[in-house]
Amino acid sequence: MNFIDYHLHINDLHLNYSDALDILHVTDHSPDNPVVAETIQVFTQLEDIADIHGGYIVYGEITIDKDSGVISIEDKHINPGKQVCGYMKEAEKIALFVCTAGEVFSSCSNRYNKEGDYLKGFIIDTVGSLVVERSMDLIQQKLESDFSRSGLRITNRYSPGYCNWPTQDQRQLFSLLPENPCNIRLSDSALMIPVKSVSGIMGIGKGVRKRAYSCSICKNKTCIFRKVNSNQK
Repeated sequence: MNFIDYHLHINDLHLNYSDALDILHVTDHSPDNPVVAETIQVFTQLEDIADIHGGYIVYGEITIDKDSGVISIEDKHINPGKQVCGYMKEAEKIALFVCTAGEVFSSCSNRYNKEGDYLKGFIIDTVGSLVVERSMDLIQQKLESDFSRSGLRITNRYSPGYCNWPTQDQRQLFSLLPENPCNIRLSDSALMIPVKSVSGIMGIGKGVRKRAYSCSICKNKTCIFRKVNSNQK
């Protein structure tokens, strides 16, 4: 199996500072708002600090056991749980993905926090999360386009730590990827380094479908997109 590798430029994402303001729950977008001013300043730095690298590998030898919540891939297993396995039940193939926005978002955020500039530290941390998720959106679109030519569809993407998938299963997931994919490595506690990284799976098949994310039954309370959804209710 080949790992499909992408290096993306920040301009590929077509981001606007208002995207970050939405996540930050900022309703006053006037330029004299200090949060707006700081966010705009962070966006002027993105071309210099973003180091976007992502990709995926597709496996066809899979078995999905919804009852046990286990997906067998070749001779290995991942344990996303019953909920995710239910979403994957019609999958004929599984794509495992990773993507990172790079090291600098976290290092800049930590530096600003140490200097006492907590606002800018928080903003740059949030923007890093936005960059990696939007980058993965683009890679997902590329995967979807590639497989649509064969009449196949894809599911939403699901990650350890979300939809009740234990974060500790990250090690099993990474065992099915190349070593340090996209220069991402795991800490002793199975967290990804760089921090602004994502990983997970997508199902591929004629019978799969995308669905609305069920935030109400996911236990991850720190998801930035949960905050946006809650703000819109």
